[in-house]
Formats: sequence, structure tokens, C-alpha cells
Amino acid sequence: MNSTPDVSVIIVSWNVRQRLEPCLRSIPAALGGLRGEVLVIDNASSDGSADAAQAHASEIPHLNVMRNQDNLGFGKASNMGLRQGRGEYLLLLNPDTALHPNAIAALVACAKNHHAAAVGARHVNLDGTPQPSVRRLPTPGAMALMLLKLHRVLPRLPVLQRYFARDFDYATTQPAEQVAGSCCLIPRWALEKIGHLDERFHHWFEDVDWCRRARGAGLAMCYCAEATVIHAGGTSFQQLASLARQRQFNRSLLHYVRKHHGPMVWALLTTLQPISLLLAATAAVTRVNRQ
Repeated sequence: MNSTPDVSVIIVSWNVRQRLEPCLRSIPAALGGLRGEVLVIDNASSDGSADAAQAHASEIPHLNVMRNQDNLGFGKASNMGLRQGRGEYLLLLNPDTALHPNAIAALVACAKNHHAAAVGARHVNLDGTPQPSVRRLPTPGAMALMLLKLHRVLPRLPVLQRYFARDFDYATTQPAEQVAGSCCLIPRWALEKIGHLDERFHHWFEDVDWCRRARGAGLAMCYCAEATVIHAGGTSFQQLASLARQRQFNRSLLHYVRKHHGPMVWALLTTLQPISLLLAATAAVTRVNRQ
């Protein structure tokens, strides 16, 4: 009997115990008969997340909990799982998700049928309403608007409409420029061709960067309407103060810009960072005063 798993499910956790347990419990049914293994990479959680995950070893196929002594960030911790995983397919899955039955099997079928380098799932909110999970690759203009928070007050600008893929039909399985890293299936052949996540992204933009590298190599990404995942969204990073979140977001965005758009565009967008941080700090003070 072949003991090699079809799918390695890789979950990076950081203080998300309440979300992590339902996520783990959803995996067996989501495999739909495929052989699976689950790797939980815990980034030094203080809420017992690692112990809670280990407690599910009897019900989760081939569960391996890896405990980091420090918070290594999403990119580096994900790469630990990608290197450890033995499956023909590797599923990056956020801990604040819960998969519908047969969701993983649907992602694998989609990857095979479309020869896709990455396959993303249909995301829904906790109340079942649709959650956008596909975007087009960002342009410098879109990233400048995000730094200035103008995507919140002027969402109908054409450059933002295009970036956020407002015209995308989530009812149909189809190609996509960028799929959400919260539930993203990568065939092993694609990982070997494109390489691992860029660990210089501590959080944010590592999935955008990977999709861009794949497209640059002539590979296609695909959105799978038949695979559904419930996604709470932002559970880990809601624990950080808004200014700290903004600093991390800016750092990743600017690294992405320098890597893919060059030093001149990077220098231009860097000048917007003080304004971005000031806006984040102002918004935080306003929220506190309203409480």
C-alpha cells in the first residue's frame, strides 16, 4: 500500500486556538477520500494552540505539530511546512478557516484538469456571504492608493476596481491572476519550478509575489468554484495594534515594489510611508475615542 500522501495540508498558527481546532476538524471530510497529512507550524503561540492541535492527533491523518521558539512570520514558517510535506499537492491553509466537505478533493481535481500552478477556493464569511478571494496583480498606482488608504474612500476608481477584480464571477471556475493564500493548493511540480515563498515577506504579499513569479514563468493560476472554505479573516494580525499592522503591511508592500517594479518606483512609494503611518495612527486614536 502506498503510504505517500496525496495532499500535505500546511497550517501556520499564532495564538488562534479557538479557530485552529474547527479548522483541523474540517480536514478529514474535505479530503474526500484522498490520502492526507497535516503539518501545523506554530509560531511560538502563548495560548496553547500547539497543544490543542496535538490533542487532535487521533482524528487527524498523520498530524505533525512543529513548534517554533519565535514568531518566524508566515513566509518562513510556511516554507518549513512546504519542505517537510511529502504530498504530491501542498495546501497552504490559514488556521482561521474551515473547509467544506470534499473541498480539498475539488482543488486537486481542478489542479489536474487545468494544469494550474496554484488553485484557490471559493471563500465565504462566517455568515455564509461571499468573500472576495481573487485579485489581479497590483500596479504601482493601486499600491500607492492603498498606502494612502484611498481604497477605503474611493473604491470605485478604475485602477482599484481592476486590482480588486470587482468584475470576477465567483460562480465559475476560471483562470485568475492571483488567488488568496488563505487556501491555496500548489502542485509539487509547480513548487519545484517556481521555488518556495520569499521569506523576506514576514506577512502579506508573499502569496502575491509567488503568483507573479509563476505567471512570469508562463504558468497559470485557477479559481475553483467547487471548493468552499469559511474564512474568518485576519484573526492572527487583529492581535497587533493598527500601527504595527500598518508597518508590517508597508514593509511587505515596499519589498514587493522594489522586487518587481524597480528602485525608482520603490523610492517614489517610500515617500508615502509617513503619510500611511500617520493615517493609521489617526484612525487608531479615533477608534479609541469612540469607545
